[in-house]
Amino acid sequence: MTIERITPTEAEAATINELMNAKFPVTVSSIASKLGMTELEAARRLPADRVSFVSGDMTERFDEVWAALAAWDKVTLFITHEGHVFEIAAKLSTGKRAMGYYNILAKDAVVGGHIAYEKIKAAAFVTMPFMGRESLSVLFFDAEGRVSFSVYAGRENHQIIESVKTAFFADREKFCA
Repeated sequence: MTIERITPTEAEAATINELMNAKFPVTVSSIASKLGMTELEAARRLPADRVSFVSGDMTERFDEVWAALAAWDKVTLFITHEGHVFEIAAKLSTGKRAMGYYNILAKDAVVGGHIAYEKIKAAAFVTMPFMGRESLSVLFFDAEGRVSFSVYAGRENHQIIESVKTAFFADREKFCA
């Protein structure tokens, strides 16, 4: 399923522009909240230079997208649940499909577990400043349009690691239409 962009209404565009230029932290989630819509609906309204959607069926492409992220030197995995935000800075490990999950079971994996990959309906490469700093992320959306989890480009000394930045843009080019 290819995700189609939505041209924002004049009012939506004004709100998006106001938020993108705000002095406080702004995310796809905060934009969605302000617009009264799901995170996926909001992401579809953001400029193409800010959000690029992975083309094709995410159920089929999940493994290759995850493997690409696992090749990055370092990431920060963000999991938000009921207002709680978990951040895990590490190198991701690849896994394999079994029993309806993408299973990450490597002994040395810092991030392990079982991803219900069939519930991931879209993914987007996102470039948005956060708190005045460059921020690069890959957001994974569920069928209801919520962000299930996000993978952010890793940092050292508050700067995105150059090899990860290079990989982010190469992977965006590879996976996005």
